[in-house]
Amino acid sequence: MPIYTFRNKDTGEEYELAMMVSERKAHLEENPHVEQIITTANQVVHERGTNLRVPDSFREVTSKIKDTYKINNIKDY
Repeated sequence: MPIYTFRNKDTGEEYELAMMVSERKAHLEENPHVEQIITTANQVVHERGTNLRVPDSFREVTSKIKDTYKINNIKDY
């Protein structure tokens, strides 16, 4: 569920709530004195590490591209 940041227009207080998109819309409609603040995206950390396997089909496609375009910057995976 996304975390949204809101600001009370009257007091300037900022707070965060975790809610669905539909709940966010309802919260803003029910509280006209509140506005949503757009902040930076939360960082997602992969729990299993970054050693993800690239599918063989992707390797095949990049290989064909490298063969077709001799001047490129595609890395080997």
